Amino acid sequence: MTDSRAADFAKTPFWWIAAPRPPIAEAQLPASADVVIVGSGVTGLNAARELARGGRDVVVLDRGEAGIGATSRNAGHIGRVLKHEFTQLVSGLGLAKAIEIYREMQAAYDSVGEVTKGEGIDCEYRVSGRVILAYTPQQLEMVEAECAAKKTHLGEDYTMLDRVGLKVELDSPLFVGGAYLPESASLHPGLYHLGLLAAAQKAGVNVLPGTDVVSIDNIGTVDAPRFVVRTSRGEIAARDVIVATNGYTGPGIPGWFRRRLVPFDAFMIASEELAPETMRAILPGNRVYIDANRNVNFFRQSPDGKRVLYGGRTGGRPPADLSTIGTKLFDDARKILPGLDGRKLGRVWTGRCAGTIDLYPHIGVQDGIHYAAGYCFAGIPMGTYLGRKLAWGMLGRKEGATGFRERAMPGHPIYWGNPWFVPLYMKFYDLLDWRDGGRP
Repeated sequence: MTDSRAADFAKTPFWWIAAPRPPIAEAQLPASADVVIVGSGVTGLNAARELARGGRDVVVLDRGEAGIGATSRNAGHIGRVLKHEFTQLVSGLGLAKAIEIYREMQAAYDSVGEVTKGEGIDCEYRVSGRVILAYTPQQLEMVEAECAAKKTHLGEDYTMLDRVGLKVELDSPLFVGGAYLPESASLHPGLYHLGLLAAAQKAGVNVLPGTDVVSIDNIGTVDAPRFVVRTSRGEIAARDVIVATNGYTGPGIPGWFRRRLVPFDAFMIASEELAPETMRAILPGNRVYIDANRNVNFFRQSPDGKRVLYGGRTGGRPPADLSTIGTKLFDDARKILPGLDGRKLGRVWTGRCAGTIDLYPHIGVQDGIHYAAGYCFAGIPMGTYLGRKLAWGMLGRKEGATGFRERAMPGHPIYWGNPWFVPLYMKFYDLLDWRDGGRP
């Protein structure tokens, strides 16, 4: 393990260079609103702007700066993925149900392009394609089987690549082949968030950062809920409340949510700036790249083409100093991409995601509180999609219908909100990957 940091090394997201967290002038907490949304990320802002345009008076609260959580920290990958592979769903639920679920994953993917185009958000949205990389012939066979089933039943195109075919995509000695998915996309998540924020504010949404929610109390009835949201800055009454906190669901949110959302940290790094010829040698294909491991490693060029962005070691415990895991990740990256040898580490950061007990995203109403959460590695497409579905459902529009409302979000008898087991669970994934030849 080496330690090679650039002179401008920082422990903040690369995305904040072009999209620093926006200063919002402190405003007085209003006495009431039609809808109070807790969380100013992709879910909350997509719900907020649709509700405001539907005539609702909307207030968005966040205990930190606007969008400071995973929305402005993630990898910026836009795919049609679920933790349950299509072939697994076919085996467990039958072909018709598997197709229904994955049609919604396509709709979630499409929603990001619809929003960026419709709102005029300049966030480097690009149909870049994705390559799924296999370390072993066995992994390659599994990847091909999944791709073939999705092409047959969903019409999703793909091309299988052998070692020679991979050479036009990336310079790495580790992979035996992969699958190229031409329709996957990428964007700059920091700029996407700023565009959503501007659209919400233009629609009349009142965004109040630095406002920590202490409790949400239903003072109405089962048939006519009405809420008092108590915050670090006072109280606000609301006819409706949306919880859109996902991996940042804190103690002020009712325990029902904390017992069902499993937060975990994801880690990313950015290299120092590279010369154009160096980048062309390392990642000539300029796609999104994800390996076929259970605990995935993923990487891409930055939108400006100057840095390699790399993520992995998901679910580990955040060290006291992020430099520690940054150094480990950079060593991992150099094993996969030896063209990074001799280069320096520019940035390291973490963001908090959330999974669910059943590994499905969820949307619904609990004790009168509306929610969407638990995206399981598909935060931007699912947050965009389900944020809009939340709003449309609350406005009584038929477009609010989604199959993800039909599945109750389960808890577990031994889980009460402390995700102590996540690092162990991911270590188990790592052991299975090593057993099957996955690296690094």
